Amino acid sequence: MPKFRTMLRTVAAAAMVFGLAEAGAAQDYPSKPIQMIVTWNAGGSTDVLARLLAEPLGKELGVPVAVVNRAGGGGSLGTMAVLDAPKDGYTVLATSSGNHVLTPLKNDVGYTYDDFIPIGQLVAASILLVVREDSPWQTLDDLVADVKANPGKYNFGAVPSVMPHLTLQGLVDNAGLDLVLIPQQGGAPGATALLNGTIDLMPANAATVASNLKGGTMRGLAVFSEERDPAFPDIPTAAEQGYEVYGSPFVGLAVAKGTPDEAVETLSAALEAVANDPAFQEQVLKTASAITYLPAEEFGKVWARDWNNFKPMLQK
Repeated sequence: MPKFRTMLRTVAAAAMVFGLAEAGAAQDYPSKPIQMIVTWNAGGSTDVLARLLAEPLGKELGVPVAVVNRAGGGGSLGTMAVLDAPKDGYTVLATSSGNHVLTPLKNDVGYTYDDFIPIGQLVAASILLVVREDSPWQTLDDLVADVKANPGKYNFGAVPSVMPHLTLQGLVDNAGLDLVLIPQQGGAPGATALLNGTIDLMPANAATVASNLKGGTMRGLAVFSEERDPAFPDIPTAAEQGYEVYGSPFVGLAVAKGTPDEAVETLSAALEAVANDPAFQEQVLKTASAITYLPAEEFGKVWARDWNNFKPMLQK
């Protein structure tokens, strides 16, 4: 019996020491460098933003943050690399609409949006519906009425199955329109096609058509964000005009489900601090993006909203 009691004491002591060690380790987060996985090639918009973020985020956390590019599979290779890594808060995903929502909706890549925990949104680009300056359509209602009166007569240009196309398809479905898609090779060729009359209208990232809008060669009929774009405050949202259609390609941070709460909270607080720093905001603005920070919970709602919006289009 004494030997048995001694063994119990030893086990209890070991458990206590192990528990204290675990608690100490949790309280020490972060205690080593963090990897930020970018699922696209170096030099792309997500990569540029991630590299701007890495240094100030590392300073806020007190450890280096290293950007690692894992491109391929429409962003799925890098995304899966985060899921396969230890869930300890030391592997963070720089996630975007493409790898997080569109790719897993189009293909079985081994994950869905809710396999991750949101840390926060950093930017969300505006998608605008634009027409030529000489177009007879002054408002979105003008366009909708004309297209309904002339089904199949008008066309639009977009790269198939990417965010601008899918967003306009959302309007087509919402308003019951019959528009013809003329596939484009990119935003710039689409803008050229609009200006030379090859296409009648175009959904585009704001940065693609900003110079045309400011130069007066194009007119914006709607922005597919929840709020107006500060750069184009006179262009109303689609929702303001009665069409609940949204499309805002996002970039933010996420971690795999199973990551400890303390790590999630620490990362979220650090991202919020950096996103609200005027010096960082000014630096990002030089890349033609503006910080549109959302905290974790709100960012998670964006994931669910986009997933539900685009699922009927991509999984017909």
